[in-house]
Amino acid sequence: MGTDLVFHDIFTKHIMSKGHPERPERLTASLDYVTKSGLLSGSKIHLIEPKPAIIEEITPLHDENYLNLIKSKSAAGGGFFTLDTAVNKYTYDAAIMAAGGGILAVDRIIEKKTENAYLLCRPPGHHAEFNRALGFCFINSIAVAAHHLHDKHELQRVLILDYDAHHGNGTQNAFYSTNHVLYVGMHQDGRTLFPGTGFPNEIGTGKGKGYNVNISMYPGAGDKSYRLAFQEVIIPLCISYKPEFILVSAGYDGHFDDPLTSLGLTTSGYAMMNSFLHSLAEEHCDGRIAVFLEGGYNLDTVAKGTRNLLEELSGSPITRFKDTHTESETCTENNKALFDQLKANLKGVHF
Repeated sequence: MGTDLVFHDIFTKHIMSKGHPERPERLTASLDYVTKSGLLSGSKIHLIEPKPAIIEEITPLHDENYLNLIKSKSAAGGGFFTLDTAVNKYTYDAAIMAAGGGILAVDRIIEKKTENAYLLCRPPGHHAEFNRALGFCFINSIAVAAHHLHDKHELQRVLILDYDAHHGNGTQNAFYSTNHVLYVGMHQDGRTLFPGTGFPNEIGTGKGKGYNVNISMYPGAGDKSYRLAFQEVIIPLCISYKPEFILVSAGYDGHFDDPLTSLGLTTSGYAMMNSFLHSLAEEHCDGRIAVFLEGGYNLDTVAKGTRNLLEELSGSPITRFKDTHTESETCTENNKALFDQLKANLKGVHF
């Protein structure tokens, strides 16, 4: 069946301002890179063009008046929601197309028309709140897809793993009081990075208590801490939760060359995480996994990460890139203590 690569030209027409880090080249550079690599010339990866989501598919996650505000600002030619989050005349169309892409991707996987999918889309979505644009995000596409899996396909256990360097506050808040989505965020400590949320004590409420997990890494964390996080926390969570579908918010801004963050991951570190996630999907949910691009602002890093991810999902040989970063032992020990704290917080639910 192969792997779907979901892309539409409208994603490249949304522009916030000259010199803004969340820019169309994040997609075009990545698409050019994987095309030149030859990955798209075989039969394993299928380039799929989505259709826009309809309003009824989005309103469970976003206020209709808020959506109309995005639409009206776009129709007027542009405007600001925050100083770094702005629209142009294409933003609304791009955002509903990204949401539609997520729905299409999970539908095709459920219907066994494809094995898995990567959504090379923008604007990103995981910071978008119910009625608020934030952090370059307008519509939370991965949350829309997770709700769709529960509402249309009646799945009761959807895992969302967010490894963007910034906490996915919008995704967390969308499912904070439910157990049909297990949200796991791996991000830089909110005391040191926007949006300033995503701490270990934020574990959900009501039916959702224990189904919201924040692995807030210390600055300087690298591949070693992320590997330990999978071994100590994420793999045991999957064994306990038994997800029926895995959704991933992929942010390449944790790379040591990213201009906005301080986590210290390498391209090999991302390949390692994707390998873990693909294996978990194969083991627990018949390989059903869809990955959504979120952040990442070094074009070379995003392009290489995209190539490795598509290689992983399609079963192609993984290209090894020679980039290295050394994590301090103090940072590793601090993160180990964090993992122990998380397991204590979730004792009786998953551990």
